[in-house]
Amino acid sequence: MRRNGNGPIIAIDLDGTMGAFHEHFLHFAEGWYGREMPDPWDINPGLPLHKFMGSSKRTYRQCKLAYRQGGMKRSMPCYPGSSEMVRALRGRGAEVWICTTRPYLSLDNIEPDTRHWLRRNGIQYDGVVFGENKYRDLVKQAGKDRVVAVLDDLPEMCDQAISLAIPTYLRGQPYNRHYMKAPRIETMGTAREAFELELDTWKAEHGKS
Repeated sequence: MRRNGNGPIIAIDLDGTMGAFHEHFLHFAEGWYGREMPDPWDINPGLPLHKFMGSSKRTYRQCKLAYRQGGMKRSMPCYPGSSEMVRALRGRGAEVWICTTRPYLSLDNIEPDTRHWLRRNGIQYDGVVFGENKYRDLVKQAGKDRVVAVLDDLPEMCDQAISLAIPTYLRGQPYNRHYMKAPRIETMGTAREAFELELDTWKAEHGKS
């Protein structure tokens, strides 16, 4: 299948899904706060990150702003297999759209930092959607019928995709172990397998080869 603007779309989150955001951010926060932070692999039963860190929300937001303004998003580690997964899906005719809650409208460097990270890590993509309503916005832009599946690490974002009746997968992390509404994906290889099955189903339903 060729990518002609009418084909299937796989929507994938960045922070915590393809990139190791929490480990990276908590390491930065140790220097910013001047104290030890929790181990990112400690089980966090659904607590907001600022509570897990033992911080007020206001101070946490100041730290996160410093992280973003300092261009730290550019150096976030990429999970193994991410670029290979995306390349394989696009090779099978899917469009890959990056969907992130990053607030690009309020920070001038967010969009270029995001595109730099994608390019540096060899992540091919066909579109990017920013904002808290990213899956609703994707459906408005592309049409719900084209969105084959979603992969995200945040329960609230999975809830958003599920509310739109989109097949949704949870990128397994210590902080989302309590979430049971979506199948759990632990590696990019497993994500690729799940998405390929979803693509096969979509193609069969739409008479595509």
